[in-house]
Amino acid sequence: MKKNLGLVHVYTGNGKGKTTWALGIAMRALGQGLKVSIIQFMKGGAYTGEYISAKNFLSNVNFMQFGKQCVKEQKQMKLQGIDSDAPLFDYIREDIDCGDCRDCFVNDDEQKKFVKDAFNLSKKVITSGDYNLVVLDEINVALNLGFLKLEDVLSLIKNKFEKTELVLTGRNAPKELFEVADYASDIQMIKHPFNKGVLARRGIEY
Repeated sequence: MKKNLGLVHVYTGNGKGKTTWALGIAMRALGQGLKVSIIQFMKGGAYTGEYISAKNFLSNVNFMQFGKQCVKEQKQMKLQGIDSDAPLFDYIREDIDCGDCRDCFVNDDEQKKFVKDAFNLSKKVITSGDYNLVVLDEINVALNLGFLKLEDVLSLIKNKFEKTELVLTGRNAPKELFEVADYASDIQMIKHPFNKGVLARRGIEY
């Protein structure tokens, strides 16, 4: 089975489902006994369902997030007397109304540093040969924002361990990634409840 691995997937587009698609592949791989590494770019909300599931219920997966944490989440932890370095899935989470707070979505120098850290780890993970499948979630967004250079991402793909399957997700993937990919899907939105004022829902969007 493992001898057939080593292909490259790119999932992009403005529709919902890119991360979900990648996580589905990861779940399938884990079910077949493969070792998986998931690195999320520009996502630091460790309260997300996929992160909680991976940490609490799954083995054989290395799941890392690099992005800003939710300031309201941190406040909740403080009120519950939990150390800020504690895993967020270890405490009782209450629903958070983001309101007009968009701190975790601000793409500033702090976010750029998180991207750099994620990319440096990605280079180590993808060349190590320790993992059968590596998911680089939202790396396309970091690339589109100019936080990463296209030539560096292409080099990452070229120099990966030969038998490591690689998945890259995120909007606005450049055509150059399609050219080196074995799978390339552009997921387009037809309808989304956000356009009716329905905000992200716990357990469905995060």
